[in-house]
Amino acid sequence: MLMIFLFIISAIISVIAANRLSAYADIISRETKIGGMTAGMVLLAIATSLPELTASISASVIGNAEIVVGNGLGSILFNMFALFVLDLHFRRKKLFLHVDNSHKNTGVISLLLCAMAAVFLWWDVQGEIFRFSWLSIVMILTYFIGTWLISKQQKKEAESEEVNTEAKRQKSVKPTVLWFLFFSAVIFVSGSALSITGDQIAQATGISATAVGSILIALTTSLPDGVSVYTALKLGNVNLAVGAILGSNMFNVFVIPLSDFFYVNGSIWAAAGDQNIMIAIAGFVLTVIVMIVLMRCKARNTFYYILPSLTAVISYIAIITVILFN
Repeated sequence: MLMIFLFIISAIISVIAANRLSAYADIISRETKIGGMTAGMVLLAIATSLPELTASISASVIGNAEIVVGNGLGSILFNMFALFVLDLHFRRKKLFLHVDNSHKNTGVISLLLCAMAAVFLWWDVQGEIFRFSWLSIVMILTYFIGTWLISKQQKKEAESEEVNTEAKRQKSVKPTVLWFLFFSAVIFVSGSALSITGDQIAQATGISATAVGSILIALTTSLPDGVSVYTALKLGNVNLAVGAILGSNMFNVFVIPLSDFFYVNGSIWAAAGDQNIMIAIAGFVLTVIVMIVLMRCKARNTFYYILPSLTAVISYIAIITVILFN
């Protein structure tokens, strides 16, 4: 009962903190040069993904590769599910018809990382460099190069837009950045508590480690992502919302090779079960659907608009059902 109580309290704190993070990220994106996409992809995505980072590293330290990989990839599925559900919720506004085309670059990197995860899980290769599997090193380099290229492109676009004066930015943004850092720390603590209590509760159920990581822990650590995206969409900042989801998905894959450094039983990719390959492929497919949603032409009616999101939601439910009963 104590673990359940702490789990609920941690979830509530995470949701409140994520709500504030999204609001502050929205202010930063509007009052600075970085724009909604970069604010979502970097600031909001990483801050709300701190629970995934702490959960994966903790699982790696105790030698549970299934939870490490399941949490990282499962969080991608839940993030996509949340994005598509919210698209259905705000269907009358058709917000996703107004998304910046530059998000497709983030989507391409996300697709590449999901594909690499699936291949690495299938390709049981041993071999380490400074405690890192060389497969993890390749993925880490891919993440940083991809992030650099996306940020460089966003910077070029931002330079051509009209921005506020430097004095106004310093006055309005400085306190916002401090509050953003504060609630990021709150997310870090509450997210860690979510992972620990969720793991303790799950151990008593007898559910497989893959299911625990990809469903229970992934869902709880992704609560801040879902709430922050809802807040961003409610504020009408669709670029912040989409950037947060795609950026968070990139970071969630990134925490797997990062956690590999703390895994002492060889390569984490070789240790994880084959069931995770299906989760990686599912993340790839859902990301493809996001790309279709972002690049589609204006829908003639609401039904055609919601069709891709409805398909993705049904697919997510089917995937989770297979994982639970496999």
